[in-house]
Amino acid sequence: MGVFSSDLNMPGMGAPQHFPVKRAAEISLHHRGNGTASVLYQAMANGQVVLVTTEPLGGGAPVRSLYYVAEQDAAKAEAIIAAMMAPNERVEAWGPLPEPAVKALGLKPGDFTRG
Repeated sequence: MGVFSSDLNMPGMGAPQHFPVKRAAEISLHHRGNGTASVLYQAMANGQVVLVTTEPLGGGAPVRSLYYVAEQDAAKAEAIIAAMMAPNERVEAWGPLPEPAVKALGLKPGDFTRG
């Protein structure tokens, strides 16, 4: 989400280099041409796909709905959706929503939309 920068003295460093670090962040090194380099840290904005299963009060087949949540932690994403659900609705995080999808949906941290 935010980009953080710090300068490193990296004499002789060539073209910009990119080094992935875990899933939560990435580092990009950019040669400045004066014997220093900038290091950019960028947090990932992954989200979660959350399934809501509604058991009809009068019986019948359950109704399933998907929600896309801009929250990387599955338990937190479930809690965001569960806060607005009725007692007959079961909430379950299905899996990660990649950063490009979060951006394409226009979601900000903590936002969600129904699929």
